[in-house]
This record gives sequence, C-alpha cells and structure tokens, in this order.
Amino acid sequence: MGGLLSSGKPRRALRSMRAARIFPRLARLAHLARVAALSAAACGACACQKPAGAPADAGAAAVADDAGAAATGAALAATAAQPAAAGADERAAAEVPSDRPLLGVTAFVATVYKEPRDTSKKLGYLRVGARVPRAAEPAGTAGCPGGWYAIEPRGFLCVGEDATLDLDDPILKAAGPGPNLRTALPYKYAFVRAVLPLYLRVPTAEEQRKSEFKLDEHLAWFEENKATVQRVVLGANDVAIDERGVPLPGKQLGELGLGKNSLELGEGALLGGAGENDPIPFWLEGGKRVIRNISDFKVPDYAVFADRARRFTGLSLIGSFPTGPESLNRRFAITTDLRLAPATKIKPDTGSPWHGVELNDQLTLPLAFVRARGARDVQIQGDRAAPGKELPFRDVIPLTGRMRRLEGVKYYRTRDQRYVSQLDVGLAVAPSVWPEVAEKGEKWIEVSIQHQTLVLWEGKRPVYATLVSTGQAGVADPKTTTATVRGIFRIRNKHITATMDSNESSSVGGRADTTADAPSASRGAKPDKGGSSKERAAKKPGASAAAKPAEGQKASPRKGDGEYGVTRRRGEGTYALKDVPYIQYFASGYALHAAYWHDVFGTPRSHGCINMSPIDAHRVFLWTEPRVPPGWHAINTGEELGEGTTIIVHE
Repeated sequence: MGGLLSSGKPRRALRSMRAARIFPRLARLAHLARVAALSAAACGACACQKPAGAPADAGAAAVADDAGAAATGAALAATAAQPAAAGADERAAAEVPSDRPLLGVTAFVATVYKEPRDTSKKLGYLRVGARVPRAAEPAGTAGCPGGWYAIEPRGFLCVGEDATLDLDDPILKAAGPGPNLRTALPYKYAFVRAVLPLYLRVPTAEEQRKSEFKLDEHLAWFEENKATVQRVVLGANDVAIDERGVPLPGKQLGELGLGKNSLELGEGALLGGAGENDPIPFWLEGGKRVIRNISDFKVPDYAVFADRARRFTGLSLIGSFPTGPESLNRRFAITTDLRLAPATKIKPDTGSPWHGVELNDQLTLPLAFVRARGARDVQIQGDRAAPGKELPFRDVIPLTGRMRRLEGVKYYRTRDQRYVSQLDVGLAVAPSVWPEVAEKGEKWIEVSIQHQTLVLWEGKRPVYATLVSTGQAGVADPKTTTATVRGIFRIRNKHITATMDSNESSSVGGRADTTADAPSASRGAKPDKGGSSKERAAKKPGASAAAKPAEGQKASPRKGDGEYGVTRRRGEGTYALKDVPYIQYFASGYALHAAYWHDVFGTPRSHGCINMSPIDAHRVFLWTEPRVPPGWHAINTGEELGEGTTIIVHE
C-alpha cells in the first residue's frame, strides 16, 4: 500500500494517524507549554546541566515591578541625545558608539540587574572587555560605592571590581574586542593534548621546567612531529555565510574570497593571533603581569600559573605570540580569561563544517537527510525492494510525501522516483496538526528525536532544516537517563558562550533533572570527531576487558582498570569545554548549543542537550528571539528583554 507523508494534501483518513506519529500527545503538550511558561518565570537560566564562569544564578527570575525599567529609562534619557540604532543585534556586539559615555567591564563576568541593587532580578551579564553606553550619573550607591549606572538597553551595573568608567583601564585593552559574532565560531579553539599549567605571565625556561613534567622530552617530540600534530582541516569558519549566518549558495568549503581559510593560516592565527609573529602583549612585557588575575582560579600575586588544564579540555583563545630563548622559544596562546597556554601542548581545532539547508520554493519539506554511511537508494518492484546507487553521507533528498511499507520497513518516495529507507535517513516533514504558535504566525523550533532533525518555522513556513544530536538515550525517560526532555518550551536564556564540562554540565543553567549514575560511552571520552570511548578502546592493540574475579573473590585493581581513586586519578575523565558557543536553554538542564568537539550530527550523542554544528547553532542563535543586545554576553528572556522563541521537542 502506498502512503502519504504529512506534506501536500493529505488524505483525510490518514490525518489522525499522522498527527499521532509526528506530534504525539499534542494536546497534552499544549498544556505543558502553559505550565512551562509559568515555570520559566520562576526558574530562568538552566544548563545541560550549570556554564562555568558566569553568575551562578544568572538566570534566576524573581517577580518584580517595572521600577527598574523606569529608572533605567530616566537615567539613560538624561544622557542619550540620540536613540540606539534600530535593528542592532549580536553581530554588532563589538561596535560601540563614539558619542556616548561608556562603561567597561573588568571582571570576567559582570551581572546586569533590573534595579540599582544586587538583590533585584538578574537580566543577564557582560564579559570582560565589553563596553556599553551608560547614563552620565549613577542612579544610587546602595551596596556599590562606585555607583549603579544604567546601561542600554536596560538594567544596572555596579562600578567597582566588576566595571569601570576608565576606558583606558589595562584590563579592557588586554581583553580585546570580544567574541566575533560574524563567524560560526566566536573564538579560536584548541584541545589540550597533554596536561599543562595555565600561566599568568610569560614563564622563564627555569619556571617552565619546574612546572611541566619531562618538558625537554616533550619539546623534542613536538619539534619532530609539529607538522603532523598541528595539522588542521577545513572547518566551521571556512564556510562562507551571510549576515544572518546562512551558508552562501554556490560557495565551496574554504572559498572565502579575500579571507584566508584554515589551511592558509599559520599556527599563530589558528591559536587566536593576528599573525605568526605578534609581539608579547603590553600587559605581559618584561616577564611581568600588570593586570590582576580574572580567572575563577585564585592564587597569590606571586604565582606563576593559575591551575592546570587536563587532557581533552577545550580552550577558547583570543591571541598568541612567540617567545625567545629565555622562554624556550615557545609560543603561548591567550585564553579568554587572560591566562597563557603553551602551544606545544594544545592542538588547534576548527569544528565541523556541516550545516543544514535554507528552505525556499525550490527546496522545501518534506525532505530527508542521509544519516547512514554506505546507504543506498532503493528500487521497489511489486513487494520487493532492491538496493540501488550509494547515497552521499548527509545528502539532502527532497521527497514527494509518499511512502511504501515492506516487511515492517518504511520507504520514502523521492522526487526523482526512487525510494530511501527509514533506516538510513532522518526526516524533516510538516506537521499534520499545527501547534498554536504556528497558527499565530510566530517563530518556533521543531526537534524530532527519532529523526535527529531540527526545523526553524515562521508560522507555517519552514525556513531552515538540519541534523542535530540529541540525548544518547533516545526517547527513554529523561528523569533517569541521558534522553532529551520532550514537550513545548520557550527559550529561557541565551549565552554567546559559556563553559560546560564533559557531561555538558554548566554553571549558569541550573542542574539537570537527571544525572547518570555510571559513565556512559562518551562521558569522559576524548572529544574527537566521533566514536565512543568504548569503541576507541576496542581499536587499541591488546585492548581487552579486565578479567573478572572468581565468585566470592575480590577484584584486585590493576593499572588501567580505572577504579576511581585507586588506579585512576580523581577527576580524570572529566574536562572543561571552554566557551561552548551559542547556548540557548529551554528547560532545566537542557539547551540548544554548538558542539565544536564532535561531528556526528544525525546520531544521538549528548547528555540531554541538543547538539548542533557551529554553523547551525550560530544561524539559530541569530534567528531566535530575543536578540542579545550589543555588548552583552547573555540575557534572560522575559518581559524586560522579550519572551523567548518556542521550541517543541517530540519523538
């Protein structure tokens, strides 16, 4: 029997069946949406479980009146002769007006409050180096001797440890222009290949040898293998995109016009520098450090370094520079919190170049993404299906909306008169029953766990479709597994970047409702381009499971068994993923965000979050509401800054 997908003019007899298949329990989810809206007002920011380096409860939403808004408006009105430019968005974050008094942020993060007091509602936060328009005079000094200043578009910052009116402050200059929102990856990124100290100043040769185990052996190895181990491939920033973050049609990977692609950049630029021979920054000249330590790891002023980074840690970088013989001729990369990582122990990373497709009259739903390598199209004759030509991995295949079912397997009809198997593809199709948000003509996001697809909608018009990676546990219970939560939600807060750990836990999103008792396949695994830790271990010569003890006997820990605290160092298997880009939380512990550490989109992979390629995450971040104001790093949605875009996650 032939069938029809939920596109075109469906048969009336199949209407209820498709509704149940594509949007199960839609009526109940509509109720959940109302509950979620109420919960969001009480919860605010949430994470794939808390980003580090941001106010711990940056998203906590408290019931408050509009006194803060009135105070902000009055304070700014007294200063601003001209209104802020209409239509300004995240891409202008580094652009500041020259005719307005400005406030600069000198702490790694500075919280913006609704009213001029630190007990009022948190609206979001700014990052070190940010400069934003401010009122000419403070609105008060309660709990803030330097004064509470209204900033645009609303809210208050305390001048003191977190912010300054002195735009010549060396920390502001050291931090640079901030994240680049014109690119898929807002910073340069690298992974730690060997445990390293994060230096606070340029260390001498003697200090390095004291701080790094067997350093001379390591440097000899690096010199011999540098060309191989520092090699990169074309990645996320090598895809030409427009001002909306949409990939430009007709452009090949790496075709950037006048710009250099990753293969044309040297190590210095790949690690955040402007070129290969950038000078030592002014704040590190002479082996000294003229600015305070702004990282969250506090040490005495005389300390040479602040903490170490474990293997597989992802670092975000804003600069790099070479040194001379006095520092072993090593290059150092500058992290976003102004610490120094020795370049010989990190590998530059470019992220996945994968991205979805813009939808229009020529390419629209229904369509399929090829998710299986080696998949083939199918020719159906009678009741027999015969494999045909091999399909390119992640190919986009327009469908007619019809399907056949043979021996329990669905085959979808393509527009060029072939079929593809449900076992090989992920579908993006229009719903048979439209959610309320679509009927209202609003923006909304649809995520299918079964198909690992995401579609952006403007009312009933699809505008973008792509593959994602949801929770490893598929459609299991999110309360007890790593499955992604299902329901109707609104985006609670948006972060340009924030830090997560290897379990996608973070410090700004709250704790997830679920935690896995035992490590799953990718928990603690190297964030490579695909494959679980178990799969990789099986590939190692001589790899085998530890021998089981006889019944009644106690196992003796052996080297490599990984018994926590016995043969495995405490904390091993967890690492930080610095500045995960374009995070958008929609429920406690669950977010849309870029994953720069893998390229298996289309396969369940995460610990509950919805992983997206950097290009897709950037595109979605710029598209969703509300927009992050220029100069800000993160916002909480709500009546002050605007309600978040709706997201519907279903099977």
